[in-house]
Amino acid sequence: MKKQQLWIGLLCLGILLGLWTTFKVYTVGFSLYAKTDVLVWTLPLSTYIFFSLTSAGLAFISSFPVVFGIKRYEVVEKRTVYLEIAVLLGSFVCLLLHLGAPLNVVYILLSPNPSSPLWWLAVLYFAYFVLLLSAFWRIHTGHISKTLGVLIFLIAIFTSTTLGWLLGMTDARPTLNASFFSFYFPLTGLASGMAALILFSMVYLNLSGQAVSEERSALYNEFARLMGIVAGMVAVLFLWRTISGGISSTAVEYGGFKHMIGSIPYNIEFWLGLVIPTVLMLIPTIRVTIWGKVTASVSLLVGMFAGRLEFVLSGVVRPLGQMAEGRPEIVSYMPTVYEVFVALFGFSVMLLIYTIGERYLKLEAVPE
Repeated sequence: MKKQQLWIGLLCLGILLGLWTTFKVYTVGFSLYAKTDVLVWTLPLSTYIFFSLTSAGLAFISSFPVVFGIKRYEVVEKRTVYLEIAVLLGSFVCLLLHLGAPLNVVYILLSPNPSSPLWWLAVLYFAYFVLLLSAFWRIHTGHISKTLGVLIFLIAIFTSTTLGWLLGMTDARPTLNASFFSFYFPLTGLASGMAALILFSMVYLNLSGQAVSEERSALYNEFARLMGIVAGMVAVLFLWRTISGGISSTAVEYGGFKHMIGSIPYNIEFWLGLVIPTVLMLIPTIRVTIWGKVTASVSLLVGMFAGRLEFVLSGVVRPLGQMAEGRPEIVSYMPTVYEVFVALFGFSVMLLIYTIGERYLKLEAVPE
């Protein structure tokens, strides 16, 4: 009980720091961030992307029993859908503070512009959240809706691909190739979603002290193997991106990305987020252990979090056009304490919502 109270207290502290940061952003403005007219994308945006793609990956997993008819995955359906909701709300927190005001989102939503990927994202996220709430309520009352499951699966594809389209749509960001990230994002989201589900499931089983049936243990081992395979596929694409984008292209086109190849986020993403989980999960004697699954999941999630920061920075650290006048070839970035508080806010909201659900909503229940 004391550990749980301490956990809730830490999450509430993170939320209070986030609310204080929100007040400061609304009253002082973006001067609290390390944003400039060159560094327009920083830690709050990368954290939003991390949460958003993880939620989409969880949606792909929740579609296994509903869309693809893999019935043995129904045992984790309720936890997966609820975790989607918690992660998506964490992403909304970071997005709102990146934009500076909730009214900006409302304005985007109420100002139809079908040619804008930003408008489509606003519409898709609104529909996604409503559908997730409806789907979870159906599962909580003991039933699974195939229609809702299919719609959530389709919207998860649309949001993850549209996000790649949005961030790579301008010629000013040549390193953020829209056609590449439109399929790279869903795949990395699937890897993050699997890691999140395995991590939260393992932590729950450890804290609850429940005996794990052979059937459920085999299922988690299967998920771990799939996570290792997907992480390996992402690693191949990651290396291909490095070869084709960072080495073969001209310095003008990919100078920022070439700089990021030697950066800490890039190497954390590759070694910690891709290589280590792939190796661990492809070794059967490690894959079947709880510590192996937890280590691989944490490693992958930390790597993907760093990778989202590498992604946004690689597109903006090299000033282009008029912005390059009087500036160094590569601009440096260090997040401010307020940007760290925004990320902490998102994580705290997500974890508090999930903790409440784990305690009161019986997420281990299997729908009929």
